[in-house]
Amino acid sequence: MSNSFFRSSAYWNLLGIALFLFIPVVLYLFVAHPEPLAASLAAGVVLMAGHRFVALPYFRTVRPTTCAWCHRTFDGARSGAPAVELAIGVEKVSLLACERHVAPTRRFLQFLDRYRWPLRLGIGLPLLLLLGSLAAAAAGYGVGLGRVTEAFRLVVGITVQIAALGAVAGTPARTATAAFPVHNFYLLGIRAILWVFRIVGVWWIASAGLYFLGK
Repeated sequence: MSNSFFRSSAYWNLLGIALFLFIPVVLYLFVAHPEPLAASLAAGVVLMAGHRFVALPYFRTVRPTTCAWCHRTFDGARSGAPAVELAIGVEKVSLLACERHVAPTRRFLQFLDRYRWPLRLGIGLPLLLLLGSLAAAAAGYGVGLGRVTEAFRLVVGITVQIAALGAVAGTPARTATAAFPVHNFYLLGIRAILWVFRIVGVWWIASAGLYFLGK
């Protein structure tokens, strides 16, 4: 394979897809919890903690040449319009987008910024409860793991559906503070990530709802 391929947009798109696949693998380990339970929990935690160390350099490399919304690469004949000045900790970075994608990018990131704490709690608390239950079950304690897992899917499914509304419900602000790791959105582009949110969210809400209705 020629060196030119590793400098092409196709290579970076494929790499983004590969890095994104870490996320469904982690969710599978936490939600399906295959045996041995302790090994699947440990593997999920290691992948979740280590993912940023490969995804963040990817984000820093593609950000100047990639639309944050649709993930298209800007060629020499065109360039992206500044969409959002995003504060990531003490650092500020400019996110670019195709001209027609500036507005949805601004709305979505501003929405996440405005409702950061409800959205964080809607994902973080169920995850902590699930991880604690998985650890207890791996240690041999009966903790109702099935119920906890379905509660995790229900609450997270609802939360990501709400987050996806930001693309139309947010205010198109020029500045925002990163409420979630922005490097994950650059693996596929915000638009594709939101469709994943919508589809998986509906699936999880429906399956969890049927679980609890059947109890």
